Amino acid sequence: MFGDTKSSLVARLVVLLGLVTTTGSNTAAQTYLFNKAEFSAAVNPVSVAAGDFNHDGRIDLAVANQNCPNNNCGTASVSILIGKPDGTFEAAVDYPLGGISIDLAVITADFNGDGKLDLAVASGGGVTIFLGKGDGTFQLFRQFSTGNDPSSVASGDFNGDGKLDLAVTNSTDSTVSILLGNGDGTFQGPVNYTAGFISSDVATADFNADGKLDLAVVNRQGNTVSILLGNGDGTFRAHVDYATGNFPQSVTAGDFNGDGKVDLAVTNNNFGSNGSVSILLGNGDGTFQAHVDYPTAGGALSVITADFNRDGKLDLAVTEGGLATAFLSCWGKGMARFRLLFGMHPVTAQEV
Repeated sequence: MFGDTKSSLVARLVVLLGLVTTTGSNTAAQTYLFNKAEFSAAVNPVSVAAGDFNHDGRIDLAVANQNCPNNNCGTASVSILIGKPDGTFEAAVDYPLGGISIDLAVITADFNGDGKLDLAVASGGGVTIFLGKGDGTFQLFRQFSTGNDPSSVASGDFNGDGKLDLAVTNSTDSTVSILLGNGDGTFQGPVNYTAGFISSDVATADFNADGKLDLAVVNRQGNTVSILLGNGDGTFRAHVDYATGNFPQSVTAGDFNGDGKVDLAVTNNNFGSNGSVSILLGNGDGTFQAHVDYPTAGGALSVITADFNRDGKLDLAVTEGGLATAFLSCWGKGMARFRLLFGMHPVTAQEV
């Protein structure tokens, strides 16, 4: 993500608790209000993952921290915040990563098949695995090599052996590293695939409906997203690039127009102002249509997709320089459109 924006983040995690109220008989016009609660993490938190780390049925958080106060960087870390029954969190417990990192990303999955969630953290030295003990604590397992300056990480079974593998973007190398999992929390050596210029984020899905996972890699300086189709044996074909908006940061995949084909949403930071979200509709064969952009108030950073209003259509939530913005999807004539729905302050959505 955009480095200058990350360096300005304060040492706390903000959680927004949603309340939805409809206005009048028109259910398309809804007001979304948020109660904001802040919880301390370490310095410069830049990435967060959620899961039930202690098997109590409540959601916990893992937060990756740069620890760069006033641009004086120390050892990066991961903060674990255990969820309470009321939606708040216990005080953070920090786990050091053992090095200085500017780009950081954390994900959670069960990498050793013991039924307990683990962590994978892309940081300056590679990708670090923390094995979960099932009680909310973690054991620093080991670090695995990637390319230079890893910036994001995604997991999936890329070779069909039932074991989770990793895909890690390397910003300096403009590559993505594939680390095949052994099923015990360890990974084989990286195999690097060229992507576009300055790779910053990766998402995985089956873009050509062949039952094999593919990759979408955002290229920060190239203003493109690279598609690498998977062969199903852990290898990938050469990348094909598609244009995005200016200075793309993050990518997520989903079927946004209800045609059964996987589409892409890419955030564009535009160097911190007048950003946008690019929607690239998939053709179902691994290719994509030209991007259609939706403006954001500030420089867009990260994006996730889910059905936030439970109408059966995928929506988007976007962070933009400290704000949180949502886009509600509208389908019409086989196309996907989005309308700006809400930000940090209550806003009433209008019909498109």
